[in-house]
Amino acid sequence: MTGKGPLSYDPRPPKERRVGGGDSSKKGRRTRSTNEGSGAGGGGIMRLLMGRSEIDRAKAQRYEPYSYESNRTQLKWVTVALLIWVVVALVLAWQDRSTVNYLSDLRDQGMVSVPPTQQSTQRDISLILSFAEAEGIGCNTEDDIISLSPECARLMDVQDEYTAVKDTGAMLVVLLMAVLLANMFAFGSFTHRASRNVLALNNSSQGFTPEKAVLWFFIPVFNLFKPWQVFKELFRGSDPAVTIRDELAWKTEGTVSARVHIWAAVFVGVFFFNPRTIGWFWYSIRETIDDVIVAHQRLIIADILLALLGVAAIFVAIELHRRQEARHAKVGVITVTPPPPVDSLEEALKEGIRRKELENRRARSKRNDSSSKSK
Repeated sequence: MTGKGPLSYDPRPPKERRVGGGDSSKKGRRTRSTNEGSGAGGGGIMRLLMGRSEIDRAKAQRYEPYSYESNRTQLKWVTVALLIWVVVALVLAWQDRSTVNYLSDLRDQGMVSVPPTQQSTQRDISLILSFAEAEGIGCNTEDDIISLSPECARLMDVQDEYTAVKDTGAMLVVLLMAVLLANMFAFGSFTHRASRNVLALNNSSQGFTPEKAVLWFFIPVFNLFKPWQVFKELFRGSDPAVTIRDELAWKTEGTVSARVHIWAAVFVGVFFFNPRTIGWFWYSIRETIDDVIVAHQRLIIADILLALLGVAAIFVAIELHRRQEARHAKVGVITVTPPPPVDSLEEALKEGIRRKELENRRARSKRNDSSSKSK
């Protein structure tokens, strides 16, 4: 123990406590407003990394007044992306046709089973021996394979050729999926702006918001008919022949191009008959070389359907853009003010207050009725 007085507890942070008997309460103190201000002013590191600032800005822009915006740039990107899609789908059809021809040649040579594919650089000897046994070819031991007997050499050549054919097809499928992602973004952007333009073309009572017009493409089952309904509305609302004196005339007088119906029909056909569903449902059992040949023949049809879908989508996008440009030239510049966002909590409170007031009115009405009867 020392001769100093008892130590008193100072609840403040260490940097704000008394140092050497002096009051440092004003020295080096950081207030909450300073910290928050620096974070908000700079956007915050986490907000920048997560892109929250851009998201907040985009949300705010949804409710700002706007006018017609041409889809010319989006149409160019959509056309390019869809043309690439069509080319890749046709190349995939050609590759599936080459697979059919190759397997048909093997069948004509007397083979009945599907050649094994090589999964790595090191050859699996057991697959060659099983293939030889199934075909009744005299390649019976590992020594025959190592010594490269004529029968074993022929089987290994068949395996290498079939592996190359399958690998090429697999790479084309991966490329098609990558192009699909690009088309989803490009076509979604085009659809969103086209839907946003409907109200700016002197129309009212739009059924699908721009966000829902895009969202319906990604909801299973509903995407079989909702996108068709969306584009029917877009075509009606963009019809330049409809009068501009009545904001509701487009619902009854607007016309829909036959291209929309053809595109929707092909879309549904592709949904049920595509390379994925053929492998899963239609021709999932492929035990013999004949089964594989038939499956690839059906894949050719599916690939052509994919190409037709791309062509139909191009014609639909071009026609819709042409209609919107023509109607915009007719109606001129119109500013649209979106309705303010709905606060779910505020709406719930209002609904609760409304119900409470309704209950109070009913209770007062009952009391008045009972008092009048007693008199």
